[in-house]
Amino acid sequence: MRPAIPTAGAAWAVGAVLLVGLLGAVLTGCGGPSPLLRDEGPPVAPSAPARSGPVYAAGEAGEPLQRPDALPLGDTARLTGLRWKSWGGPTAVAVGGLVGDWCAPQCVRTPYEVTVTLSGLQRQLGFAYYASAGVVAPEVHGAKAAELGRVSLHLPDVE
Repeated sequence: MRPAIPTAGAAWAVGAVLLVGLLGAVLTGCGGPSPLLRDEGPPVAPSAPARSGPVYAAGEAGEPLQRPDALPLGDTARLTGLRWKSWGGPTAVAVGGLVGDWCAPQCVRTPYEVTVTLSGLQRQLGFAYYASAGVVAPEVHGAKAAELGRVSLHLPDVE
């Protein structure tokens, strides 16, 4: 019978076990925390919970609306016949129609089909309002399409 000769793999395994043991001894220490480590300063308070509550869009007179079937877009345009796919999260999405002074009389008789995304939640204590709308209207082109891409919504004065 020949004596066993350690191989490189066996030597590596033995070295790894020794290293793990040595690291364990160093990390656990021999007795309590080091006098060099001190905790100074006030305790960190847990972050405040996110404010939650109902989410609104402001109507023409600033009234709070949830999932409205119509919504003003400034003074010259209005979303109509809105059917909401989502509401209350960081964004709200609906499909519906668009009418406005700038496209009358054509779009007044037959509103342009649109997809609208409300965003920019402005949170208050216990509720929030959407602050902007992005309107995609395939029938609208050029500068008006760009303008509809980002519309600021009316926000009522609430504290």
